[in-house]
Amino acid sequence: MSRKIKCIAVALLAPLVMCGGMAGAQPAVYMGTQRVESRMIEVAVPEFLVSGEDPEGWGAQSARIINFDLGVSGYFKVMENYDFLRQATQRDMASGQIMFEEWRTLASNFLVKGVITREAQGRLTLEARVYDLQTKKLFFAKRYTGPSPLFRRIAHQFSDDFLNRFTGEQGMARTRIAFVSRVEGRKELFISDYDGADARQVTQDRSIVLFPHINPKNPGLLLFTTFRYRNPDLYALRLSDNTRYPLSRRVGSNAVGEWSPDGTKVAFSLSREGDSDIYTVNADGTEPKRLTFERSIETSPAWSPDGQSIAFTSDRSGSPQVYTMRADGSETKRLSFKGSWNDGSSWSPKGNQIAFTSLLGAVFDIAVVNPADPSSLRNLTNSVGSNEYPSWSPEGRHIAFASTRAGGVKQLFIIRADGGGEARKVTNLAGGADHPSWGPSPE
Repeated sequence: MSRKIKCIAVALLAPLVMCGGMAGAQPAVYMGTQRVESRMIEVAVPEFLVSGEDPEGWGAQSARIINFDLGVSGYFKVMENYDFLRQATQRDMASGQIMFEEWRTLASNFLVKGVITREAQGRLTLEARVYDLQTKKLFFAKRYTGPSPLFRRIAHQFSDDFLNRFTGEQGMARTRIAFVSRVEGRKELFISDYDGADARQVTQDRSIVLFPHINPKNPGLLLFTTFRYRNPDLYALRLSDNTRYPLSRRVGSNAVGEWSPDGTKVAFSLSREGDSDIYTVNADGTEPKRLTFERSIETSPAWSPDGQSIAFTSDRSGSPQVYTMRADGSETKRLSFKGSWNDGSSWSPKGNQIAFTSLLGAVFDIAVVNPADPSSLRNLTNSVGSNEYPSWSPEGRHIAFASTRAGGVKQLFIIRADGGGEARKVTNLAGGADHPSWGPSPE
């Protein structure tokens, strides 16, 4: 949680302290992460009440933010008929109590109630309570305080806390995605919340910017390739003060860089001696080391989460295919055998899957494979539009990718890595969105 946000357990009235999730006898986690797809947990999140005027629309926004977070998680089925939810809330207020039986006609498992209070010096307090509609008791409650500009982050924080309380797993609601979008015909770097909100442009290169990657240990540091200086060069950008420094400006193409899991090294593709090869450098650009030596094109490196291996693309077999090797360049193995073109690997944070772009038919799709079993390949996107550049969520349950499935220019979508549910569109920019990198948010 951000240091700017103070989060404490809600001090409830005595009759409620011993109810639901607040009781000491209750388990710390409501359910395990293994669940039956057809039995998703139904939850109702009506608009939060706001003390005083609500010119920003915090009450409605909070419900929609939390509903999106819970719905995309894959564990919850959310009730999004806000007219019905509003009517049920009004009946609660008129009666002075929660009408549990009525709420159960809208969602059978949980009800989230919230109140937002404006505080002095531009701060707010958000108090949220989750009621178990089966037991009619309080299951979970928290209070958050923080600066008003962090309203969305506070709402996302509740979503993550609820998911963690419910499953024991970390949520993704406070994560962010870096991506590329066209501005006046040029490609620039953007960053947004994972749901596409609060997107902001972070480069003004008026050139071509490609392949962003968020540092997993220092999320305020972005790696990217820029043509600003008349050569594809590899740079790092500090978001805190918008300063940058070069990691590789060597003659040739310095591209498709990725931070190591511990943030101390960068793997990238460099066409220093004819065909491009995979190199690594330290995080400050020093000590370049060449890892591949084939007379072919090697590109698109992706680190394993333990930092011991690297997936990459090579056309040494005649077409672009995905390979893996040790981080020192040894023990190279081919991983992809289906599809005429496979590129753009992204290694799951859990280590057990690699996602990449695959031409399995007439269009590009997102494929996922277990690196220990090349025959396990699965097609996640099923040829709906053209789908490219997968990037795993930090908690390893979702994948972001760029797609034309909505028609027009590419936009970003997120999908569950297990193939369940539908892909959710998260950007709607006139300049489109491409090359996503999903990473944690700066704390």
